[in-house]
Amino acid sequence: MQQSKFSFHHDLGGLEVLHNIDKKTDFGRHNHSGYTVALVDCGAQRFFRSGGQHLAGTNSIILINAEQVHDCRKACDGISSYRSMYPTPEFFNSLMDSTKNRAPYFSDAVIHDQVLASQLRGLFNTLDCPTSQLEKQTQLVSFLTNLCASTSQLQQAEDQKSLKCRIELAKNYLLDHLFDDIGLSELASLIHMSQFHFVRAFKVQTGLTPHAFQIQHRLNHAKAMLRRGDNISQVANSVGFYDHSHFSRYFKKNMGITPNQYKQAC
Repeated sequence: MQQSKFSFHHDLGGLEVLHNIDKKTDFGRHNHSGYTVALVDCGAQRFFRSGGQHLAGTNSIILINAEQVHDCRKACDGISSYRSMYPTPEFFNSLMDSTKNRAPYFSDAVIHDQVLASQLRGLFNTLDCPTSQLEKQTQLVSFLTNLCASTSQLQQAEDQKSLKCRIELAKNYLLDHLFDDIGLSELASLIHMSQFHFVRAFKVQTGLTPHAFQIQHRLNHAKAMLRRGDNISQVANSVGFYDHSHFSRYFKKNMGITPNQYKQAC
C-alpha cells in the first residue's frame, strides 16, 4: 500500500505538504530549509534529531527545526503513515510580526498533546480538500500560533566563538559558489584548518559533511526551478549534478518523491 502524495500551496506562502503511507524506504540524514511538523496517523516512526534517536507513535507530533539534520524510518510491523508540512522560518517570523528575524526553536522532538494533534489533523484534512484561502490560512495560522505558545522557545542568538565563526565562513563560501566544483582543500585553506579537522568540525557544527551540505542546498535551488516549470534535465545541469539520473537519485533520497512527481504537484 506504499504511497506518497505531495502538495504545494501557493496561497499559503509556498507551504509544502507530504503524506506518506506505509513508506518502505528509509530517509537518510538530511535537512530542510523549513521546519518539519508531522503527525503520525497510524503506526510509528523512528528518527534521529538533536544527537539522539526518537520514537513517535500514533497521534504524536514530530517537530524538527529548520536546517536541523534528521532521518526517518518506519518503526512498526503493521501499516504506518504520517503527514508532514514544512513552514519556513520567514513564515513564522511573519506570524510573530518580528522585526529581529527570530524564529521559534522546538526543544522537544516528539510531543503528545491530543488537542494540538486534533487541530493538526483537521488542518491536514482541510489542506487536502478544495476550500477557500481564508479557511486554509486561518487554520494554519491558528495551529502554528498554538504550537509555538505551547512548545517553543525563541531561538537564541548565535554563539560567536571562533570555531563557529570560521565554519560559518566556510558555509557562506559554499553557498556563494554553490554550483562550482569546489575542492575540500580550498575550503579548509580558506579558514586555516587541516582538511581532517575541517570535515570533523563542519559536521559537528552542521550535522552534515561539506559535500552533503552542498547537495542539500543544490536541491533547494532545484526545487525552486522545478516550481517555475523548468525542464528537469536542464535543472539537473544548472545546479551542478552530472546528469538526470544522478539528480533524481539525490532528489528522491531527500524528498521521497521523484523530481517529476514534485514538478507535477507544483
